[in-house]
Amino acid sequence: MEKQFFTDVIVVGAGTAGTVFAWRMAQRGHKVLVLEENPFSALGKAIEIIHMEKVRFDEFDIPHPEPPELIHTENIGFTYSPDEIMKLPVRNTFYVVNMPLLMQRLRFYAISAGADLRQDAKVEELVLEGKRIVGVKGTLNGERFTAHASLVVDASGIAGAVRTKLPTDLGVENAPVPPEKRLYVCLELRSDLPEGSLTGSNGYMFHKAFWNKGYGDDVVLGIGQPHSYDYAWQKLRQWREEYFGDPGRVVGHRQGVIPFTRTPFSMVGNGLMLIGDTANQNKPFSGEGITSGFTAVKIAVETADQALKIGDTSLAALWDYNLRYQRGQGAKFAASLAQLPAAAELTRKDVNYLFHKGIIFSSADFEELNQNFELQMSMKKLVKIALTLLWGVVTGQFKAASLKKFMQASSQAGKIKQHYLKFPESPAQFNAWVVEAKRLWHE
Repeated sequence: MEKQFFTDVIVVGAGTAGTVFAWRMAQRGHKVLVLEENPFSALGKAIEIIHMEKVRFDEFDIPHPEPPELIHTENIGFTYSPDEIMKLPVRNTFYVVNMPLLMQRLRFYAISAGADLRQDAKVEELVLEGKRIVGVKGTLNGERFTAHASLVVDASGIAGAVRTKLPTDLGVENAPVPPEKRLYVCLELRSDLPEGSLTGSNGYMFHKAFWNKGYGDDVVLGIGQPHSYDYAWQKLRQWREEYFGDPGRVVGHRQGVIPFTRTPFSMVGNGLMLIGDTANQNKPFSGEGITSGFTAVKIAVETADQALKIGDTSLAALWDYNLRYQRGQGAKFAASLAQLPAAAELTRKDVNYLFHKGIIFSSADFEELNQNFELQMSMKKLVKIALTLLWGVVTGQFKAASLKKFMQASSQAGKIKQHYLKFPESPAQFNAWVVEAKRLWHE
């Protein structure tokens, strides 16, 4: 016989965003069912070693990690110009964390709060009543099940197990994230490094690569690239050989994929919410999505809690999640995402010039970006940037074509951010807002 579940909230996906959402909702007295397609023991192993800012644990009221989950604590990192002449310190205390153990700890919190977590649970279809999602169907340990709930939350990551199955008339974008809008992250775990090797955390922005701490004295060499895993591994090898040769010995390879595209215009529908990678909430400038996902989760929990308490999980009742996210973190990330393609196309010579002149690529700018997710541009600073870039063009140190692209992208990013800051307060004005948003993104 088919197994039946009746609950307040179904969370599809037991990643960091889904588990923290389930934990917080269970703490508020709601009945929560979490459905995870993979075995819990496999979660987090694809990447394994991650970096998380210390301040975010306090911001989201999550107990700080301890060994063996906590591998190292770092207080400073360095970012290098392509020619390695400029080595900029970036002061920011962060933890080097074992991701599988972090996820195990978060599951413990959710279960202790009363959430029901199930592994090997594959969602195959949605249960709909008109334009409202009221549950999901699939297999649990190979057996058929149907789960019913007042609210379904898709936290299944880039796969979008619920989102990509939604009917178009539900009002939430349902297209899968295409390969060209994904970032492929590849890591080499290396041991037995020769004396004099780099220590600590080191970023190579031009190459989208890094040399960071691993376990003990081991290191992680990583890169994030578009197109495919093969392309990313090729770029990692080229970067490593150019700067370091073949140091020590490889003890492991890790790889994972994340979305690198804008957040859906709406993350809610009747009986539905999207959080985390499912909603493309990664930081555009780094790809990291755990702490930015927590920002969204905090808003989503407050909205969902209120909606369930009044017995209304309609689009209108859940709209505040859209409003608060899109006018806050969403607006910052939209602007950054619009600006980044121009920055990514800068030549090695262009990037060296920016580093040497302290324009955009400076310690203070990197620290501000890590803390606030955007750079505040005063008129004085904008004038200085413009004059320095023009001087670079005049002296042949910065390409005129790069300047043109950069200025065009900056202008468009500003327009996009201002549009997101005017995200409609109710669904009634949403369609008109989307028309203008699509026009801006198309430009």
